[in-house]
Amino acid sequence: MPLPHARYIVLEHDGEWKINLDNRYYGPFATQQAAVDSATGTARKAGEDGYPASVLLMQGTKFETIWTTEADQAQ
Repeated sequence: MPLPHARYIVLEHDGEWKINLDNRYYGPFATQQAAVDSATGTARKAGEDGYPASVLLMQGTKFETIWTTEADQAQ
């Protein structure tokens, strides 16, 4: 059975930068970059433990992949 994919979504929520993981919010962070850095660090650790993981930046209704363990996404 494959491990679940952890998707760390960085977004502005209620005027603050936060990370959403599994519909739970973490933060707030002082800046967008601080939230991205935190999410990426945590996602890298998950990847090192064998979990597929991604960091996505949500802007409006669009998502930009910032980092991923998925090789096909990095190309």
